[in-house]
Formats: sequence, C-alpha cells, structure tokens
Amino acid sequence: MDPSPGPGAHPDYRFTLANERTLLAWLRTGLALVAGGVAVATYAPDLGVRWGSSAVALALVLIGLATAAAGYRRWHANEEAIGAGRPLPTSWLLPAVAAAVAAVIVVVAVLVGVEVIGR
Repeated sequence: MDPSPGPGAHPDYRFTLANERTLLAWLRTGLALVAGGVAVATYAPDLGVRWGSSAVALALVLIGLATAAAGYRRWHANEEAIGAGRPLPTSWLLPAVAAAVAAVIVVVAVLVGVEVIGR
C-alpha cells in the first residue's frame, strides 16, 4: 500500500494512529518532567544553595510544559503532512528537549557538588 495517498485521498489509519502514539509519548515525557520538578521541590529543599532546589524544580516544570506543547505542535504538523501526502517535517523537538534536560543535569551536578564540598 502506498503510504502517501495524495491530496483528497484518505491516509492509511495506521500512520495517524502511530502519530497519536508519538504525541502521547511526548505528553508522558512532559508529565514526567513536571513530576520530577514537583519531586525536587518537595524532597530536595536544599541543593547546595538556598535557591537551587527552586531553580531546578521550576526549570523541570517549564521544560515539561514546553515538551507537551511542542509535542502537540509536532503532532499537528505531522497530521497535516500525512493528510496531504507530503514528507513529514523535520523536528527540533528531540534535540531541544535532550539539551534542556542535559543542562538541568549539569546544574544539579554542580549544586550537589557545592553541597558536598560545603559539608
């Protein structure tokens, strides 16, 4: 079966359903980041400096929100491409989320290092 039916024809449902599953994976990722932010705020009140825990928690919550919103935008763009029989658009979402999470990990590592050295 041809995966690109062209304008006017209905696309194969499998592509639409796979696109939905991908959206749900991005939403789960966003939710996990938000939950991680809440956990940091609740269970790690001091990360080396007085504001460390709050900064990490806020960063995780904002990255989670951005991930969910960008996942929806990606789903929508893919749906339009699937319906029109065009190639799927390239996405910056995965590298951006990976870079943001890596940055938070570096900040947490520095803050934990400051806390350990300060003892």
